[in-house]
Amino acid sequence: MDIWAITGIGVVAAAICILVRQYRPEFAMLVSLCSGILLFVMVMLNLTPVLDQMERYVAKASLNNEYFKVLIKSLGICYVASIAGDTCRDAGQTAIAAKIELAAKVAVVVLALPLFGKIVEISLELIAI
Repeated sequence: MDIWAITGIGVVAAAICILVRQYRPEFAMLVSLCSGILLFVMVMLNLTPVLDQMERYVAKASLNNEYFKVLIKSLGICYVASIAGDTCRDAGQTAIAAKIELAAKVAVVVLALPLFGKIVEISLELIAI
């Protein structure tokens, strides 16, 4: 990962936001949003090899791939919601940010619901034995 490029883009975008906010606050939010998306994409592109390696480890250990997928999807939901919530907070919309974070929490619970069902099934089988 080229941390220098990521931090450089972040610092330059922050400086531009500070300068633009004085004259056109609506453009400052747009700069912040675009830079946030760009930084997120750069991080995700660098994360792809890590995810591939983790998937190979899961396959070697003969673990159920479904658990790994739920974990990765949950992390993705959390990161996207965090970025969206922070962007809303930067724009002064804390109520909308809170709703986004609530929706992300619900999405993670819904995503993990089949795993909870399997845990209940296993528990019932152990009790019945």
